[in-house]
Amino acid sequence: MKNVVLSMLAKISHIDANMKQLTARIEAQSLMISALVLAVSKHGGVTEMIENANKAINTVIDSAESDALLKSDATILLGELQGLLTISRAVDNADDEINREVLDELTGSAYPGGH
Repeated sequence: MKNVVLSMLAKISHIDANMKQLTARIEAQSLMISALVLAVSKHGGVTEMIENANKAINTVIDSAESDALLKSDATILLGELQGLLTISRAVDNADDEINREVLDELTGSAYPGGH
């Protein structure tokens, strides 16, 4: 989980100051949702929750044939949902130790003294 948080912070560090707060809020929500998905998955029911969300969004996409803007927005929403699920999987599979090499790649810099 530490590596996921560090990658989020690395992303935020490259953003202009006016957008940092909004980005931090979105990343925090992503992390919160990931934690909730993990908690729900330990008690079952997460697959049904995900399937229901996917089904609802896909229904809107399918029914929005004449409304290109609605269809486009629903497609973006579906992509974001899939992104959150990817973050949840990453958090669930993440190492407890910080991977400095990956962090260096994300930030584009190396730590002084190899730390």
